Amino acid sequence: MGIEDNIQPLSEWLLPIPGEQFGGLLTYLIALVILILAGLVFGFIVSVFRNGPFEAFYAVFGTAVKSVPELLSISPRRVWAMTWLAFQEAIRKKALLVFALFMVVLLFAGWYINPSAEQPVRLYLTFVLTFPKWLVLLLVIALSVFSLPDDIKRRTIYTIYTKPVLPSELFLGRLFGFVGVGTIVLFAMAFVSYLFLMQGFSHKHYVNADQLVQGENGTLIGETTETAGHKHAVTIYPNDTAEIDRVHEHRHDVTINENGGPEDKYVLSGPNDMFQARVRHIGSVRFLDRSGKNAAPRGINVGKEWEYFSYIEGGTFSAAVFTFEDLNDGMFAEVVDGDETKEMLPLEFNLSVFRTYKGTITEGIRGNFYFKNPETGERSIAIPFTASEESDLHYIPRTLSNFKANSDKPELDLLEDLSTQDGGRLELWIQCAEPGQYFGVAQNTVYVLEDNRSFLLNYVKCYVGIWLQVVLVITFGLVFSTFLNGPVALLASFLSLGYGSIADDVKGLARNVIFNEKTGWYGGGPAEAMVRLYTQKNIMTELEGAIWVDVVKAIDTVFAFMIYAFVNMLPDYSMFDTQGFVVDGYNIPGAVVAEQFITVLGFLVALVAVGYFFLKSKEIAA
Repeated sequence: MGIEDNIQPLSEWLLPIPGEQFGGLLTYLIALVILILAGLVFGFIVSVFRNGPFEAFYAVFGTAVKSVPELLSISPRRVWAMTWLAFQEAIRKKALLVFALFMVVLLFAGWYINPSAEQPVRLYLTFVLTFPKWLVLLLVIALSVFSLPDDIKRRTIYTIYTKPVLPSELFLGRLFGFVGVGTIVLFAMAFVSYLFLMQGFSHKHYVNADQLVQGENGTLIGETTETAGHKHAVTIYPNDTAEIDRVHEHRHDVTINENGGPEDKYVLSGPNDMFQARVRHIGSVRFLDRSGKNAAPRGINVGKEWEYFSYIEGGTFSAAVFTFEDLNDGMFAEVVDGDETKEMLPLEFNLSVFRTYKGTITEGIRGNFYFKNPETGERSIAIPFTASEESDLHYIPRTLSNFKANSDKPELDLLEDLSTQDGGRLELWIQCAEPGQYFGVAQNTVYVLEDNRSFLLNYVKCYVGIWLQVVLVITFGLVFSTFLNGPVALLASFLSLGYGSIADDVKGLARNVIFNEKTGWYGGGPAEAMVRLYTQKNIMTELEGAIWVDVVKAIDTVFAFMIYAFVNMLPDYSMFDTQGFVVDGYNIPGAVVAEQFITVLGFLVALVAVGYFFLKSKEIAA
């Protein structure tokens, strides 16, 4: 789940929205019904070949009826015994050697990861969140898919079947045992990775007081010593406060030791602001054309393949208008401005820039922004800024000058005057000032910075998502191993895991056909695509409004419903990938973690039942 995705509240994600989405709960129930019907039909067909049509009906019906009391009579004691047995089996197979391999790679990684890179935080975080994940996933796939087939091949499984152990208890025991091993290995990797991360960025700079030069207004200006491939510019103010610039995604605090010598008078702390967990308050965006009219959900397409950004033309009235809801006093931060402490609104820009001519390439593109009350029309004066495709944090004073110079109210308050009274709604207008240049804007690229929370907690939440993937991979691997041999189950597990990388695209195709949602797919479904191939029409050309067009679209809609139901029977692993939040320094919302847990719980309920029935059939065959 990338940072570009719109995070829905848990209630909206879980419940259906007519005409827009089925909702997680309804989608799950539909998939569950389809799974039950498919299982009954498949079981009946297999039993027909074994026992004949009449016996097949009683066999399937009897197994379904007996399964209910068996699933309700699961013994925690027997499940624990099977769990311990599976745990010991994994240890005997040298599963913990994976951690030793991880440590060896981590030691060598310290030599090759360069902390003096332009974005060292992204480099380190990408490594410590990617490598352990795939190492553990490969481990648990190997454990889960070969466990039952090997036991059946060696006939050790029948030793367990002679005991009063239910198939569901055997499945749950192996599931919990392998999850336990995966959890231990993953926790150890996460802990060591965190230490590696903190140690990799632990460095200090020094300032020699004798090398500072006199600046304006009694300030002292100089540089720190070079460490980890970079330096910081230092400014010492007459009131004995100090400021250090941000380099390589961090800065240092400076304290002054009056009794210190030239080399220890200015004491620098360790790096800060390096690891962040920013909480975003995101609004909605609309675009105005070059005349400042005709609002649209998207702006200009400059021809880039990645259509995430929409562009506004510079030197015109074109604008991107953000509407923020529920603006309140808690979003303002107290910022020291000279000798005063002011209330300011933290506003962060992450704009893209498209140049039609080179200009001064080392400088950004000039623009301006202002605030407007959507009801009264009152607006502030324009505030100039420069966009250079980097994260840019602006602190906006709560009181701004009125755009109307002859107004009775020369100063406007962001909350009282520029926000609506009914819901704290505020508009932010962004414009590009340079003709022939363009600003790229998307809904999640401009936001109010509400808070900066604990990075450690954010790091833990990211690893919780990885752990949930481990649970799903083990469960699917065990299910595949109940009716496939080891190598085939391994292939099925890899295919299931690989599908997770494209699951969102497949769902996008289904949503495009069903709800006509713009998800990046063009040309309709398979039936419409065949028509387009036959008639030699490209995907952007509208089909003529004949009756057969409605028939083709109806066929595609039925197909899309089937695809949408099928793809929800396999997990979308991308929803558990919250690495982008941590790498980019954004807080993982609690709704995302809750949705991940609910999704895994839903799959566990269905997969345990499927594994039980496959094991039950193996017990009858034995």
